[in-house]
Amino acid sequence: MSEDLVLIKKEEKTCTVVMNRPRIMNALNGEMVEELGRAFDQIARDDEIRAVIFEGAGDNFSSGADVSLFTDNLSAPEWLDGMKSFGQLVRLMREMPQPLIAKVRGAAVGGGFSLAMAGDFVLASQEARFCLNFVHIGAVLDGGATYFLPRLVGLVKAREIALLGEFIDGKKAESFGLIYKSVPDEELDREVNTLAGSLVAKPPVSLSLIKKSLENSLDKSLKDVLEWEAAHQSVMLQSTEHKEMVDLFLKSRGK
Repeated sequence: MSEDLVLIKKEEKTCTVVMNRPRIMNALNGEMVEELGRAFDQIARDDEIRAVIFEGAGDNFSSGADVSLFTDNLSAPEWLDGMKSFGQLVRLMREMPQPLIAKVRGAAVGGGFSLAMAGDFVLASQEARFCLNFVHIGAVLDGGATYFLPRLVGLVKAREIALLGEFIDGKKAESFGLIYKSVPDEELDREVNTLAGSLVAKPPVSLSLIKKSLENSLDKSLKDVLEWEAAHQSVMLQSTEHKEMVDLFLKSRGK
């Protein structure tokens, strides 16, 4: 894996994935998307990793597509292949068993904003700048933004964000539920590490199944959800993981 485009830092049970093109605001090209896909696929298979942090090098998360892509005269089939690769990256992020924290400083624009929304938690600086700028360049939303946006904020706010394409700071993004939390920039590193530490301390199988069940619930009926819960709960309540956690809970209460 090219360390110039994507950096992977593993520390105990937490892994940090860094988009590493800071001089151009971590703009996305085909090679970076492929490397990110390989990184997340590798992490998903690593049982030792319990939480993942995703960020951009330098002062920005990602400015979205590298502008050079728009001047390369790519054909429709070439664009289609590229967009399918981008979509596969988003799916890997959503389907990996570990919870994923998107750590956002500076700009998260276009496809960069979409990648941030693919995180289970988006923790941003209050000065971060989110923007779905597709309407300004005669394009449609991509990277799953059409899926994520209305589910996070509802259709009325989704229309505002997507059709006007205005910049939103971290504080405002938090206020209407677009992101998990925003904090002063100087506190961002500590807040992200605290959140990762909290997730790492949770039982991993339970965490993974809850993540998966919430994601899949959006396409299921109540009947289907109840059947899934019953089947999986009957297994989990017999698991070593469950019994160990109950034992620790009872000991903490002096029983």
